[in-house]
Amino acid sequence: MASDWGSVDIKGLDELDAKLALLDNELAGKSLYSALNVALTPVVKEAKARASVAPEPHIMTTAGGRKVEVKPGLLESAIRKRRLPKSEHTGEFAQGAVMGVYVGKGTKQKEYPRYWHFIEHGTSKMRSAPFLRPAFDHNVDNMVNRFAKKLAQNIDKHLE
Repeated sequence: MASDWGSVDIKGLDELDAKLALLDNELAGKSLYSALNVALTPVVKEAKARASVAPEPHIMTTAGGRKVEVKPGLLESAIRKRRLPKSEHTGEFAQGAVMGVYVGKGTKQKEYPRYWHFIEHGTSKMRSAPFLRPAFDHNVDNMVNRFAKKLAQNIDKHLE
């Protein structure tokens, strides 16, 4: 697996792929999604730990133009992982299992932190304070190892 950010050498994929082919599509899908879920957990935890927390409540305008008071911690509570529906699979991911880390509505305060990308990328008037990219970059090897280990366990469990 290679990208513009570097590369990761994964050993044993051929063996995993051969075992995965022995499962029916439903069990293979469950095995893949379970492994992806386990692999992304450290990224979500680290992104939440890195996310900026406002020192006090502040006012945010929602997409509908409504003004709401945002309590500290909204961004942290809005970071989570999700399974992408097949309709959103594109390109090289069109035939696979896809999960991602995203910013959605907060869990305690059911608002979407519309400002998250300003924090991640900065603006002309504000320095960036990235939390998603560093969490991903810091956990690449860990994700690969956790994914491979959990996928192997899932496959072995279903083949017994």
